[in-house]
This record gives sequence, structure tokens and C-alpha cells, in this order.
Amino acid sequence: MINIIPDQIIIPFLFILGASFGSFFNVVIYRMPIKQSIIIPGSHCYNCKIPIRYIDNIPIISYFLLGGRCRSCNSPFSFRYTFVEILTAIMTIWFYIIYGPSTYFIMYLILIYLLIPITFIDIDHLIIPNQFILIGLLVLAIGLPFNLLPLNWLDGIYGALVFAGFLFFIGVIGQFILKKESIGFGDVKLGLILGGYLGVEYSILALYLSFAIAAIMVFILLGGKFINRKAKIPFGPYLAGGTLLSILTTIPSGGNYILNWYYSKMF
Repeated sequence: MINIIPDQIIIPFLFILGASFGSFFNVVIYRMPIKQSIIIPGSHCYNCKIPIRYIDNIPIISYFLLGGRCRSCNSPFSFRYTFVEILTAIMTIWFYIIYGPSTYFIMYLILIYLLIPITFIDIDHLIIPNQFILIGLLVLAIGLPFNLLPLNWLDGIYGALVFAGFLFFIGVIGQFILKKESIGFGDVKLGLILGGYLGVEYSILALYLSFAIAAIMVFILLGGKFINRKAKIPFGPYLAGGTLLSILTTIPSGGNYILNWYYSKMF
């Protein structure tokens, strides 16, 4: 696809686009798990319930102009709202820089825009809403047959089965050994989407990275006494992190930096 718009224009536009979607994701993250409409009512302070004025609802900027507080009641806003906006903006630009104006960029952007709300909802509520799973599967059902991703449709199907199947297997083993849920079924369903995007080889890489990141983080959290051994750990964020790391280390012309390093050491 030919880029007819100079990057000096498209990059700022994508930053604004990403930050705006991030602002919307904050609404989704807060309201969807508690069954509230994500449209009505409009943005308002959750303390005083007064609607937020448009001038006070500019992504990223308004938080700092207001000192992170509600103009009406002076109650503090969580910085996480701004963090989600910044994260979404950065990821939007990052993937554009890698893939440019292409179908790959659009497909991966949809994945990012699914994983960000999934991550924070899972952190807050230990659930992955089915709405995100259905959207992801629908996107794959369109993208794989029409070669909108850098893998063939069969590899996508096998990747989905490998990713989800491995998580299901670990969940069954964990249930048998620990006598409690170790991998939620929401994670298994999310694995269908992630594997469909990655294919078999990168699904294996993403799974390894996900479990490695999770192990390191749990060790840190336990060591710092932020959690105890009985705490429930959301696994969706680690699956998202492992998947994005697998994609971001992929070389557009072919190969993957992590896998290339691994193969060079093994063979």
C-alpha cells in the first residue's frame, strides 16, 4: 500500500487517534464488567456524578491541566486513565512504524485495541468478557481467508488450536494437582484469538514468553509482599504481553529476533 500522506501528518494523527481510543477504553474497562452502558450517560466524575465538560475531557492533556482532579468536587482521578491513553497512543504509532499503511497494521491495531481493555478488565475483575472474544474471532474469520495477516489461514487455525489447547491442558492439569482453577476458560478462549493471529511457531514463542513474564512478576510480587500465595493472578495480561512481544520482535521481511537468537545458540 502506497503512503500518500507524509509521516509528519500521519504520526500526530495516529497519536490523537490512539489517545482518543484509550479514553474510550477507560469507559469500557470501568463500565462493561458492571453491566453499565458504555455510551449513556456521558463521561462524568464517579464521585460527584457531574458531567465532565468537553474542555476537561481531552485525552492526556486535561489530566495534567486539572492536576489530576475533578474540577467540580476536587476528588482525584486515577492516573491509570491517562496511562491507558498514553499506552494506546504509543502502541498505535509503534505498529504503524513497523508495518506502515497496510492491512497488517489494521489487523494488528484491532488486536491491540482488544488486548488493552481485556488486560485491565482482567486485572480488576479476573474476567475476560465474551464480547471481545467474539469480535476477535470475527476479525480472524475475515482476515485469515483474505490473507490480511502475514500467515496463511491454515497456520492461523493450527496456531489457535495450539495456543488454546495448551492453555486448556495446563488448566486441566492444574485443576487435578492443585484442586482449584489455575487457568480460566476466558484465557483459553483468548488463546484462540492470539493463536489465530500468530500461527503455530509464534504461538509457542508467545506461550513461553507469557509464562516466563508471569513467573518473574509473581516472584517479584510475592517477594515484595504485594500479594500472598493464595492471591488469584489474572493471566490475560501476561498472555497479551507475551503475544505483543512476539509480534514486536518479528522482522517484517521474515523471521523473529528472539527465535533467530535461540536457533543460533541451539544449532
